[in-house]
Amino acid sequence: MIVLIHGTASSLHTWDHWTETLAGHYRVIRMDLTGFGLTGPDHLARYEVSDDVRFIKGFLDALDIDQAHFAGSSLGGRIAWQYALEYPNEVQTLALLNSLGYPQEKWPPPIQMAQWPVLDELMTHFSPKFMYEIGLKDVYYDKALVNDELVERYYEISRYPGNLAAFPARVKARLDKDASLIKQIAAPTLIMWGEEDLYFPVESAYRFGKDIDGSDLVIYPEIGHLPMEEDAERSVKDYLAFLKRKGN
Repeated sequence: MIVLIHGTASSLHTWDHWTETLAGHYRVIRMDLTGFGLTGPDHLARYEVSDDVRFIKGFLDALDIDQAHFAGSSLGGRIAWQYALEYPNEVQTLALLNSLGYPQEKWPPPIQMAQWPVLDELMTHFSPKFMYEIGLKDVYYDKALVNDELVERYYEISRYPGNLAAFPARVKARLDKDASLIKQIAAPTLIMWGEEDLYFPVESAYRFGKDIDGSDLVIYPEIGHLPMEEDAERSVKDYLAFLKRKGN
């Protein structure tokens, strides 16, 4: 059983290529986090990492899943390692892809702007399509991959009722303030990192590797923030090899 958790402003679609491969070996569970994709906003505006952990715990309990391998990208990685701390017996292995964890020196422009007074209110109602193209070209190293279809997908899922209004609340949550907890992670961990990430520097990958005892580390040259999208074939192959090494 594998649980895949997406990042900010994304959706379960980010794992499409991984799922095609993994489904031949495991049952794959993925979902849209609250405020993103087709799940829609939380009716009480609960968007802290602890709320996401609670959401996923309830989701898995409803499916009668008590143990799984967890992989998370960006914010999804932050949620995954918090889940591993709160429910260590339920996390067989952990994979962190360009994960949040350490204090950020800078954020992608949409996240930064959504934290500013006045602009945060504006962004609950208005977010032009060209901003999505700019944002995707920031997170992808290979700009040629940012085509009309990709931009349209990200744009349209942000228009699901309530998602725009949820975004500022989402990015104002306590996301990069608990790095001291990382050393407590005990699950076998694979750290996967696109070396050309503009906002989540590769130095963070090495910090995760140092802080998590016995962790494995894979760095992807000429890849940005989303290794599972930019180099799905290689990254999922590395992930399957990790699971095999850990005897699962």
